[in-house]
Amino acid sequence: MDLPGSAPGRRVPVLRREASPDAAAPRVVVVPGSGCAGLGPIAPAYFAGLERAQVWVLHKPLTNPWVRTAPDGCGEAFARDDRPTRWQADALAALQALRASEPERPTWLVGISEGGDLLPALGQALGTSLRGLVLLSASGLDPAETLRLQAQRIGRPEAWAEIRAAAASARSDDDLVHGRSLGHWRDLLAWRLFEPLTAPVWAVWQWWGDADELIPAEAYERFGREAVARPARLCVRRWPGADHGLNRPGAGPAQPPLWRALLAATEANDAGCGLP
Repeated sequence: MDLPGSAPGRRVPVLRREASPDAAAPRVVVVPGSGCAGLGPIAPAYFAGLERAQVWVLHKPLTNPWVRTAPDGCGEAFARDDRPTRWQADALAALQALRASEPERPTWLVGISEGGDLLPALGQALGTSLRGLVLLSASGLDPAETLRLQAQRIGRPEAWAEIRAAAASARSDDDLVHGRSLGHWRDLLAWRLFEPLTAPVWAVWQWWGDADELIPAEAYERFGREAVARPARLCVRRWPGADHGLNRPGAGPAQPPLWRALLAATEANDAGCGLP
């Protein structure tokens, strides 16, 4: 379905699957990562094991949720529209519209990669229905710091320096730099994730693979060290050999055990880690 976004004419495509008749079945709200690839084609396999839950997947405006569009196929219109502040406002508007006609359920928020940046704001909006936040292949650090570490890791610190210099210039927000608009980079440089993610007393689950090609292990490990002293309950699972999509060669995806753990935690009325 398409839901209203944060301004007239803006629409948020949403994939929705109903829960089982069990009244206690949880709701899982999913925010995909960067780019414009829809989760529709892979949703049955990706969410295998979560059939009892109600699932809502929020997609960015100008995304076709039924097409796995490659990052370089999103087009300039998408790139110029794609800004973290705008996407957060749209996601909050869509979430409000979905909840308006629905009874509350115990709810888990899942952020995939860049989608993790939105979890604190969406969590605040859910209030007491929130059971926990789930970071999948998302470092938990402020996004600019994660990108800086990745630029160092791949030997491209000059690219990160170019982005920062362009963002500090008087150039238009619509100018494209390294595939993103300057408006996107300016939002990202000012975006704070670590503090709002770990300050409230809510459970934070983080699953990551040590073969992640887009986020260095250093970022995940640093989040684990620095977040352990925060009020949030932290549940971390590192998957040996898993890539950014949490796929493990010869062993299949890591998501099904996570979904089973979320369902078990909901049934036990406990946001503890419950990791297998």
